[in-house]
Amino acid sequence: MRRLLVCAAVAGALLGSIRAGAASPRITVVPKSPRVGDVMFVEMRPEKDLLRAACTWGEASYQLLCNGDGYEVVLPVSLRTKAGGSHMTVYWKYVDREMGQERVEVEVGRRKFGVQHLRLSGSQESKYSAPETERERKLIGEALDRVSADRRWRGSFARPAEGRISTSFGLERYVNGKFSYRHRGIDIAAPEGTAVRAAADGVVSLADDSFLLHGQTVILDHGRGVSTLYLHMSRIEVSARQQVRRGEVIGRVGATGVATGSHLHFAVYAHHEAVDPLFWMDLPVM
Repeated sequence: MRRLLVCAAVAGALLGSIRAGAASPRITVVPKSPRVGDVMFVEMRPEKDLLRAACTWGEASYQLLCNGDGYEVVLPVSLRTKAGGSHMTVYWKYVDREMGQERVEVEVGRRKFGVQHLRLSGSQESKYSAPETERERKLIGEALDRVSADRRWRGSFARPAEGRISTSFGLERYVNGKFSYRHRGIDIAAPEGTAVRAAADGVVSLADDSFLLHGQTVILDHGRGVSTLYLHMSRIEVSARQQVRRGEVIGRVGATGVATGSHLHFAVYAHHEAVDPLFWMDLPVM
C-alpha cells in the first residue's frame, strides 16, 4: 500500500520567509521516547491567532488540526522507522503573517519482533497475487487514506474481541518458507461467531463481504487520520457511513479470505501507517 503524504504543500508553504523572533507556541509531544510501532501525539498551543500549522516527520508532512484552544496531529512511528535519534520540525504561520518553526528531538526506542512460519495450500498462497485482489487493496487503501477533521475517539481503545492473541504485531511472516510481509496488526483467536466490537467511536468507511484475500472486512474512521481494520469476519453487521460507538457489535469472528483458522485480524493505522494496536489499548495521558 502506498504511503500517505498529508498536506505536504502546507508545510512547504511555511518553509520560506520565517522571521527571527517569531512568537513561539508551546509544543507538547507524548510519548517523548516512542518505540517502533507507537504513535506520537503532538499538541501545539499558539501565542496568538494561528493561520495554519504543519510538521515534517520522516519522509512525510502533516497538517496540525484545531482541537479547540490548540492544534494537534497524530504521528506514526511506523515499522520502517529506524531506532535511535531523530527529529520532527513544526512550522506555523500566524494571521498577521508572522512565521516560525521549531525542531523537536525524538529518541526512538529499539524493539525486537518475532518470526512466524505459515504453511498454506497452493490455492491459498495464489490469492496473494490474484488479479481479483487489486480491487480490495485499492478500496482498503482509499479508506486508510482518509483524514477527517473530527477526532471521534476519547481515551484508550477497547479490545475488539474476546480471545487470545495468536499473532503479535510486527513479526516477520514467512509463507511456505519464503518471506512474505511484516504482520501489521494482531490476530485474536476466537470461535466463529464471536462478537467483534468497535474499538472506539467512529464512522464506517468500508464494509465489504466480497474480498478474496482479506475476507469480510470493516474499516472504521476515528478521525485525525486514525483508522481501525477488522478482517476475516464471518458476518458484517454495519454498513458504510454508519456511525458506531465504542463497544458496539460490528460483526462476527470468522475465517474468510486467506486464514488458517477462525480469528480476527485487528489493525490500527495512523495516516496509512500500521501501528501497534496494543499501544492504543493503553494510551499515554497528554
